[in-house]
Amino acid sequence: MSETFTPLVSSRANYYCKGSPVHFALVELFKLEETGSTVVTLTFKNLYSHPIRTFTAHFCCKDRQGAVLGEDDFEYRDVDVREGECFGSDDGVFISDEPLGSVEVTLVSVIYDDGILHSLKRCPPVQLPALQPMEEPVLKAVRAALPQCHGLRYYPAKAEDGWRCACGGFNYNAGKGRTGCSECGAGKTELLQAVRDAQRSAYPRREAYDAAADLSAAGRAPSAPVPPHEYGGR
Repeated sequence: MSETFTPLVSSRANYYCKGSPVHFALVELFKLEETGSTVVTLTFKNLYSHPIRTFTAHFCCKDRQGAVLGEDDFEYRDVDVREGECFGSDDGVFISDEPLGSVEVTLVSVIYDDGILHSLKRCPPVQLPALQPMEEPVLKAVRAALPQCHGLRYYPAKAEDGWRCACGGFNYNAGKGRTGCSECGAGKTELLQAVRDAQRSAYPRREAYDAAADLSAAGRAPSAPVPPHEYGGR
């Protein structure tokens, strides 16, 4: 009999690791209906032009009081992840019978098709700009303008080495100049225009949030320490 999982929490990564060819994208919690236990899954994205064969990450799961419930390395073996693709969401890295308070993730190493082990431990974490949800009238208009792009819900924002899309995805474009989101497919120019038009329509007499200015801002994001992903409930 197949097991039933109910989604509990989905949280986007609040940092990226500068210089790393792999990006930690998402942590999700699921309830295992048969036992009531909580299953933790992690999602990563390949930023490099070669396919990933093996990837290792380190996780630390804590309860609401900050006590460690589980900590270990998790290896994703025999994968074939191309550039821009995400992976890991189907693998439970930890199962807890107690409510989780936070999950901390660090990158360890990656092996591409060259067969060489590349350590990621020296890639420093850099804080990403906080995701700002779009107001309902703006959100509806943006989704209507870009129906082919799924999961749009935030204002796009500039990051130190790339940009955050309206779907929440971080696009690490350092030195590449790419303008399309690798997760939802939204083009940055089209997305910004849709946001501007939606703001003008929804708030014609009010100064709206300027997504274009945010994306073109030259300010640098603060570096480590980066806070863990915290959850208010199970």
